[in-house]
Amino acid sequence: MKQKYLIVAFALTLFTSCSDFLEPDIRSSESTSDFYATSKGFESLTNAAYSSLRDLYNIQPLLFSAGTDIYGDGKSQGVVMNHYTALTSAESIVATFYENCYKGIQLANSVIAYGETTEETSVREQYIDEARFIRAWYYFQLVQQFGKVALNTVMFDYAEMSHERASLESIYTFIIDEFTYLASSGSALLDRSTSDVGRANKRAAAFFLAKIYLTRAWLNGQSYESLEENIAQSTDFENAAKYALEAISSENPSLSIADAFDMGNESNSEIFWSVQFDYSAVEDPSSDGSYQQAQFGAYLGGSEYALNKAIDGNLSPFLRLHQLYDKGDGRYEQTFMMEFHTRYFDYYTNPTTSSIQFYYAPAWATDADIAAWQADDPYGLKVDALISKTIEDGGIAPSNGAAETYFNRRNMDFGVPCIKKFDDYTETSLSNRSGQCSMHDVVVARLGEALLIAAEAYVMTNQPSNAANMINALRSRPGTVKSGFESAMSVASGDMSIDFILDERAREMAGEYVRWTDLKRTQKLVEYVTTYNEDGISDTDMKGDDGNYKFLRPIPQTAIDRNQADVDQNPGY
Repeated sequence: MKQKYLIVAFALTLFTSCSDFLEPDIRSSESTSDFYATSKGFESLTNAAYSSLRDLYNIQPLLFSAGTDIYGDGKSQGVVMNHYTALTSAESIVATFYENCYKGIQLANSVIAYGETTEETSVREQYIDEARFIRAWYYFQLVQQFGKVALNTVMFDYAEMSHERASLESIYTFIIDEFTYLASSGSALLDRSTSDVGRANKRAAAFFLAKIYLTRAWLNGQSYESLEENIAQSTDFENAAKYALEAISSENPSLSIADAFDMGNESNSEIFWSVQFDYSAVEDPSSDGSYQQAQFGAYLGGSEYALNKAIDGNLSPFLRLHQLYDKGDGRYEQTFMMEFHTRYFDYYTNPTTSSIQFYYAPAWATDADIAAWQADDPYGLKVDALISKTIEDGGIAPSNGAAETYFNRRNMDFGVPCIKKFDDYTETSLSNRSGQCSMHDVVVARLGEALLIAAEAYVMTNQPSNAANMINALRSRPGTVKSGFESAMSVASGDMSIDFILDERAREMAGEYVRWTDLKRTQKLVEYVTTYNEDGISDTDMKGDDGNYKFLRPIPQTAIDRNQADVDQNPGY
């Protein structure tokens, strides 16, 4: 069951204005301190901290995926976050992300502070530790995107306007210490077996501890971010594997990708933790929901196609992503909408009566494969289907039959297949197609990625056999290996490298918000973007006027201007 997190409204403006840091809209004569001293008030404050997580995944959460090797401009061209030359400290998307992280941190700090004075209940200590989890998670998001940031661990009920940037070492130490405690038997977090996926839990804490160790391990004096600080510890990769295995808990994936992300089963064994969306918990479902289903695909027409899902085209998958899947990998067809019916959602609601308009043949498809697909037509739906074959030298985009000799993601409706694994096909959603948002939860910690974290750590500690075991366990997921391709889909120690791990992360986690941080963490950002980005981003494009790479996002100029501390801008801006 989803956590609805009905909340008390807050005006939290930390890092954005000079006052009103914590002004709850409490419609009674009770004071703030008195209200939060009650179990009801304290629960509402905890719920508000959880609710803040939704703001990071609402409209256009581009920082997680833009400017990479597998996504770029679709029909909506010129998206600033996709093109490094246009990215400046004035970019509003960056500023909104930065501010929302600190608002969430302030809420978490408030839960922790009021937890010391609120009335004793059976969940008081649990809520405090959940707030510590949320706070540490926000700092992990900030340090990955911005590097050094202000490290605030107290509740402000006044306008504190001076915030020094802490060192990378102190930030990572803080986050690691927090998650080490939270994953331990001594914390008050629930075990995953007794918590819902919307609540912070010990298994999710072990997952993030593994990922944080993995991230710090790469900060070894060779990465872009380590120009000033070499903070990697000799045991970081080892600890990443250790805690990934703790999160994995000797479990192999038991669900297909399609089932793991199915809208009808959002609390399942694959998921450790997710950000929750629910109609009863948002003010406007057309704008306050998750934006994930609207991000990854081609433009699907305007209002004349009322039952198509709305796609903004800002993160259209590149041809490269399609080509990363080999024949026999069932994740491809479970991830992408290969058969486009008369209307997009007919795939779910009218699969045997609605004609198929377009068939997006996989990159590996031969003429015989396409003919076999056309012949398998018990309902007579494929007679007039247009074929778009995503071949290496381009492809045939859906058209009136003319031989378009390119893979058209930029200026043709329906030009490329959409990622479908985040689709909200519920009746309520279909009746609310006026906006691009849905109520599909955003999965941020899951079993499949834990296996990939362990595999990466094993590669970096020269244990390729163990890394291969992790990948083979991942590919044991139902529906991943098609019948007859067992040998081709099995990997060996000789296959293991960081490039392979990044390719596998792209295949397993297409559309999940990890690609930019994956490339940055593994020191592959410049190489992969300049080599594979289809919009022709050059090495020079990725550098600022100071000659430094834009390996971090810019500290918002508004935050610098309002901060009384002396804050330097990140390199490249």
